[in-house]
Amino acid sequence: MKKKTVLFLMLVLSCLVAACVHNSTPAEQEIKAKVNYTPDASKVKNPIKTIKTLLEEQPPAYGYIPTNLEVTERAIKMTVPAGGTWFTMGVPIPGQKEQDIYYYKTLGTPVVSKPENDPVWNVQIVDKHDNVLYWMFAETRENAERFADALYYMILNHK
Repeated sequence: MKKKTVLFLMLVLSCLVAACVHNSTPAEQEIKAKVNYTPDASKVKNPIKTIKTLLEEQPPAYGYIPTNLEVTERAIKMTVPAGGTWFTMGVPIPGQKEQDIYYYKTLGTPVVSKPENDPVWNVQIVDKHDNVLYWMFAETRENAERFADALYYMILNHK
């Protein structure tokens, strides 16, 4: 009798959890429209300072603000909140952090984009295979382009 009750409760719980899950369709997913912008390394004055400043000044409501940020001639090193486990559905657990290191020699051309209904601009830090590694958020198009230019400069001139 107990086994049947437990199995029945497990079935009911599984159905309840399945009913709560919603898979968004492509039409419902946020579209990050790529902007027709090619980074220009020729107008960059102080790329390391620009990268560091703009990463620190991101609007906090949109992205993970890095801590322990270090921008060098070889890489960007930063600590960000770690993604959660399957149990937390990917939501970071407070206090859980991970260090990311992005070596310029492994990065591809940064991509500037802007979501249709969002007030912020994005720069995607991507690897050479166009996998998105980090989203940098900026209040203005000018700052997004400055960041992309500075990062592109470091990609072209890394040590």
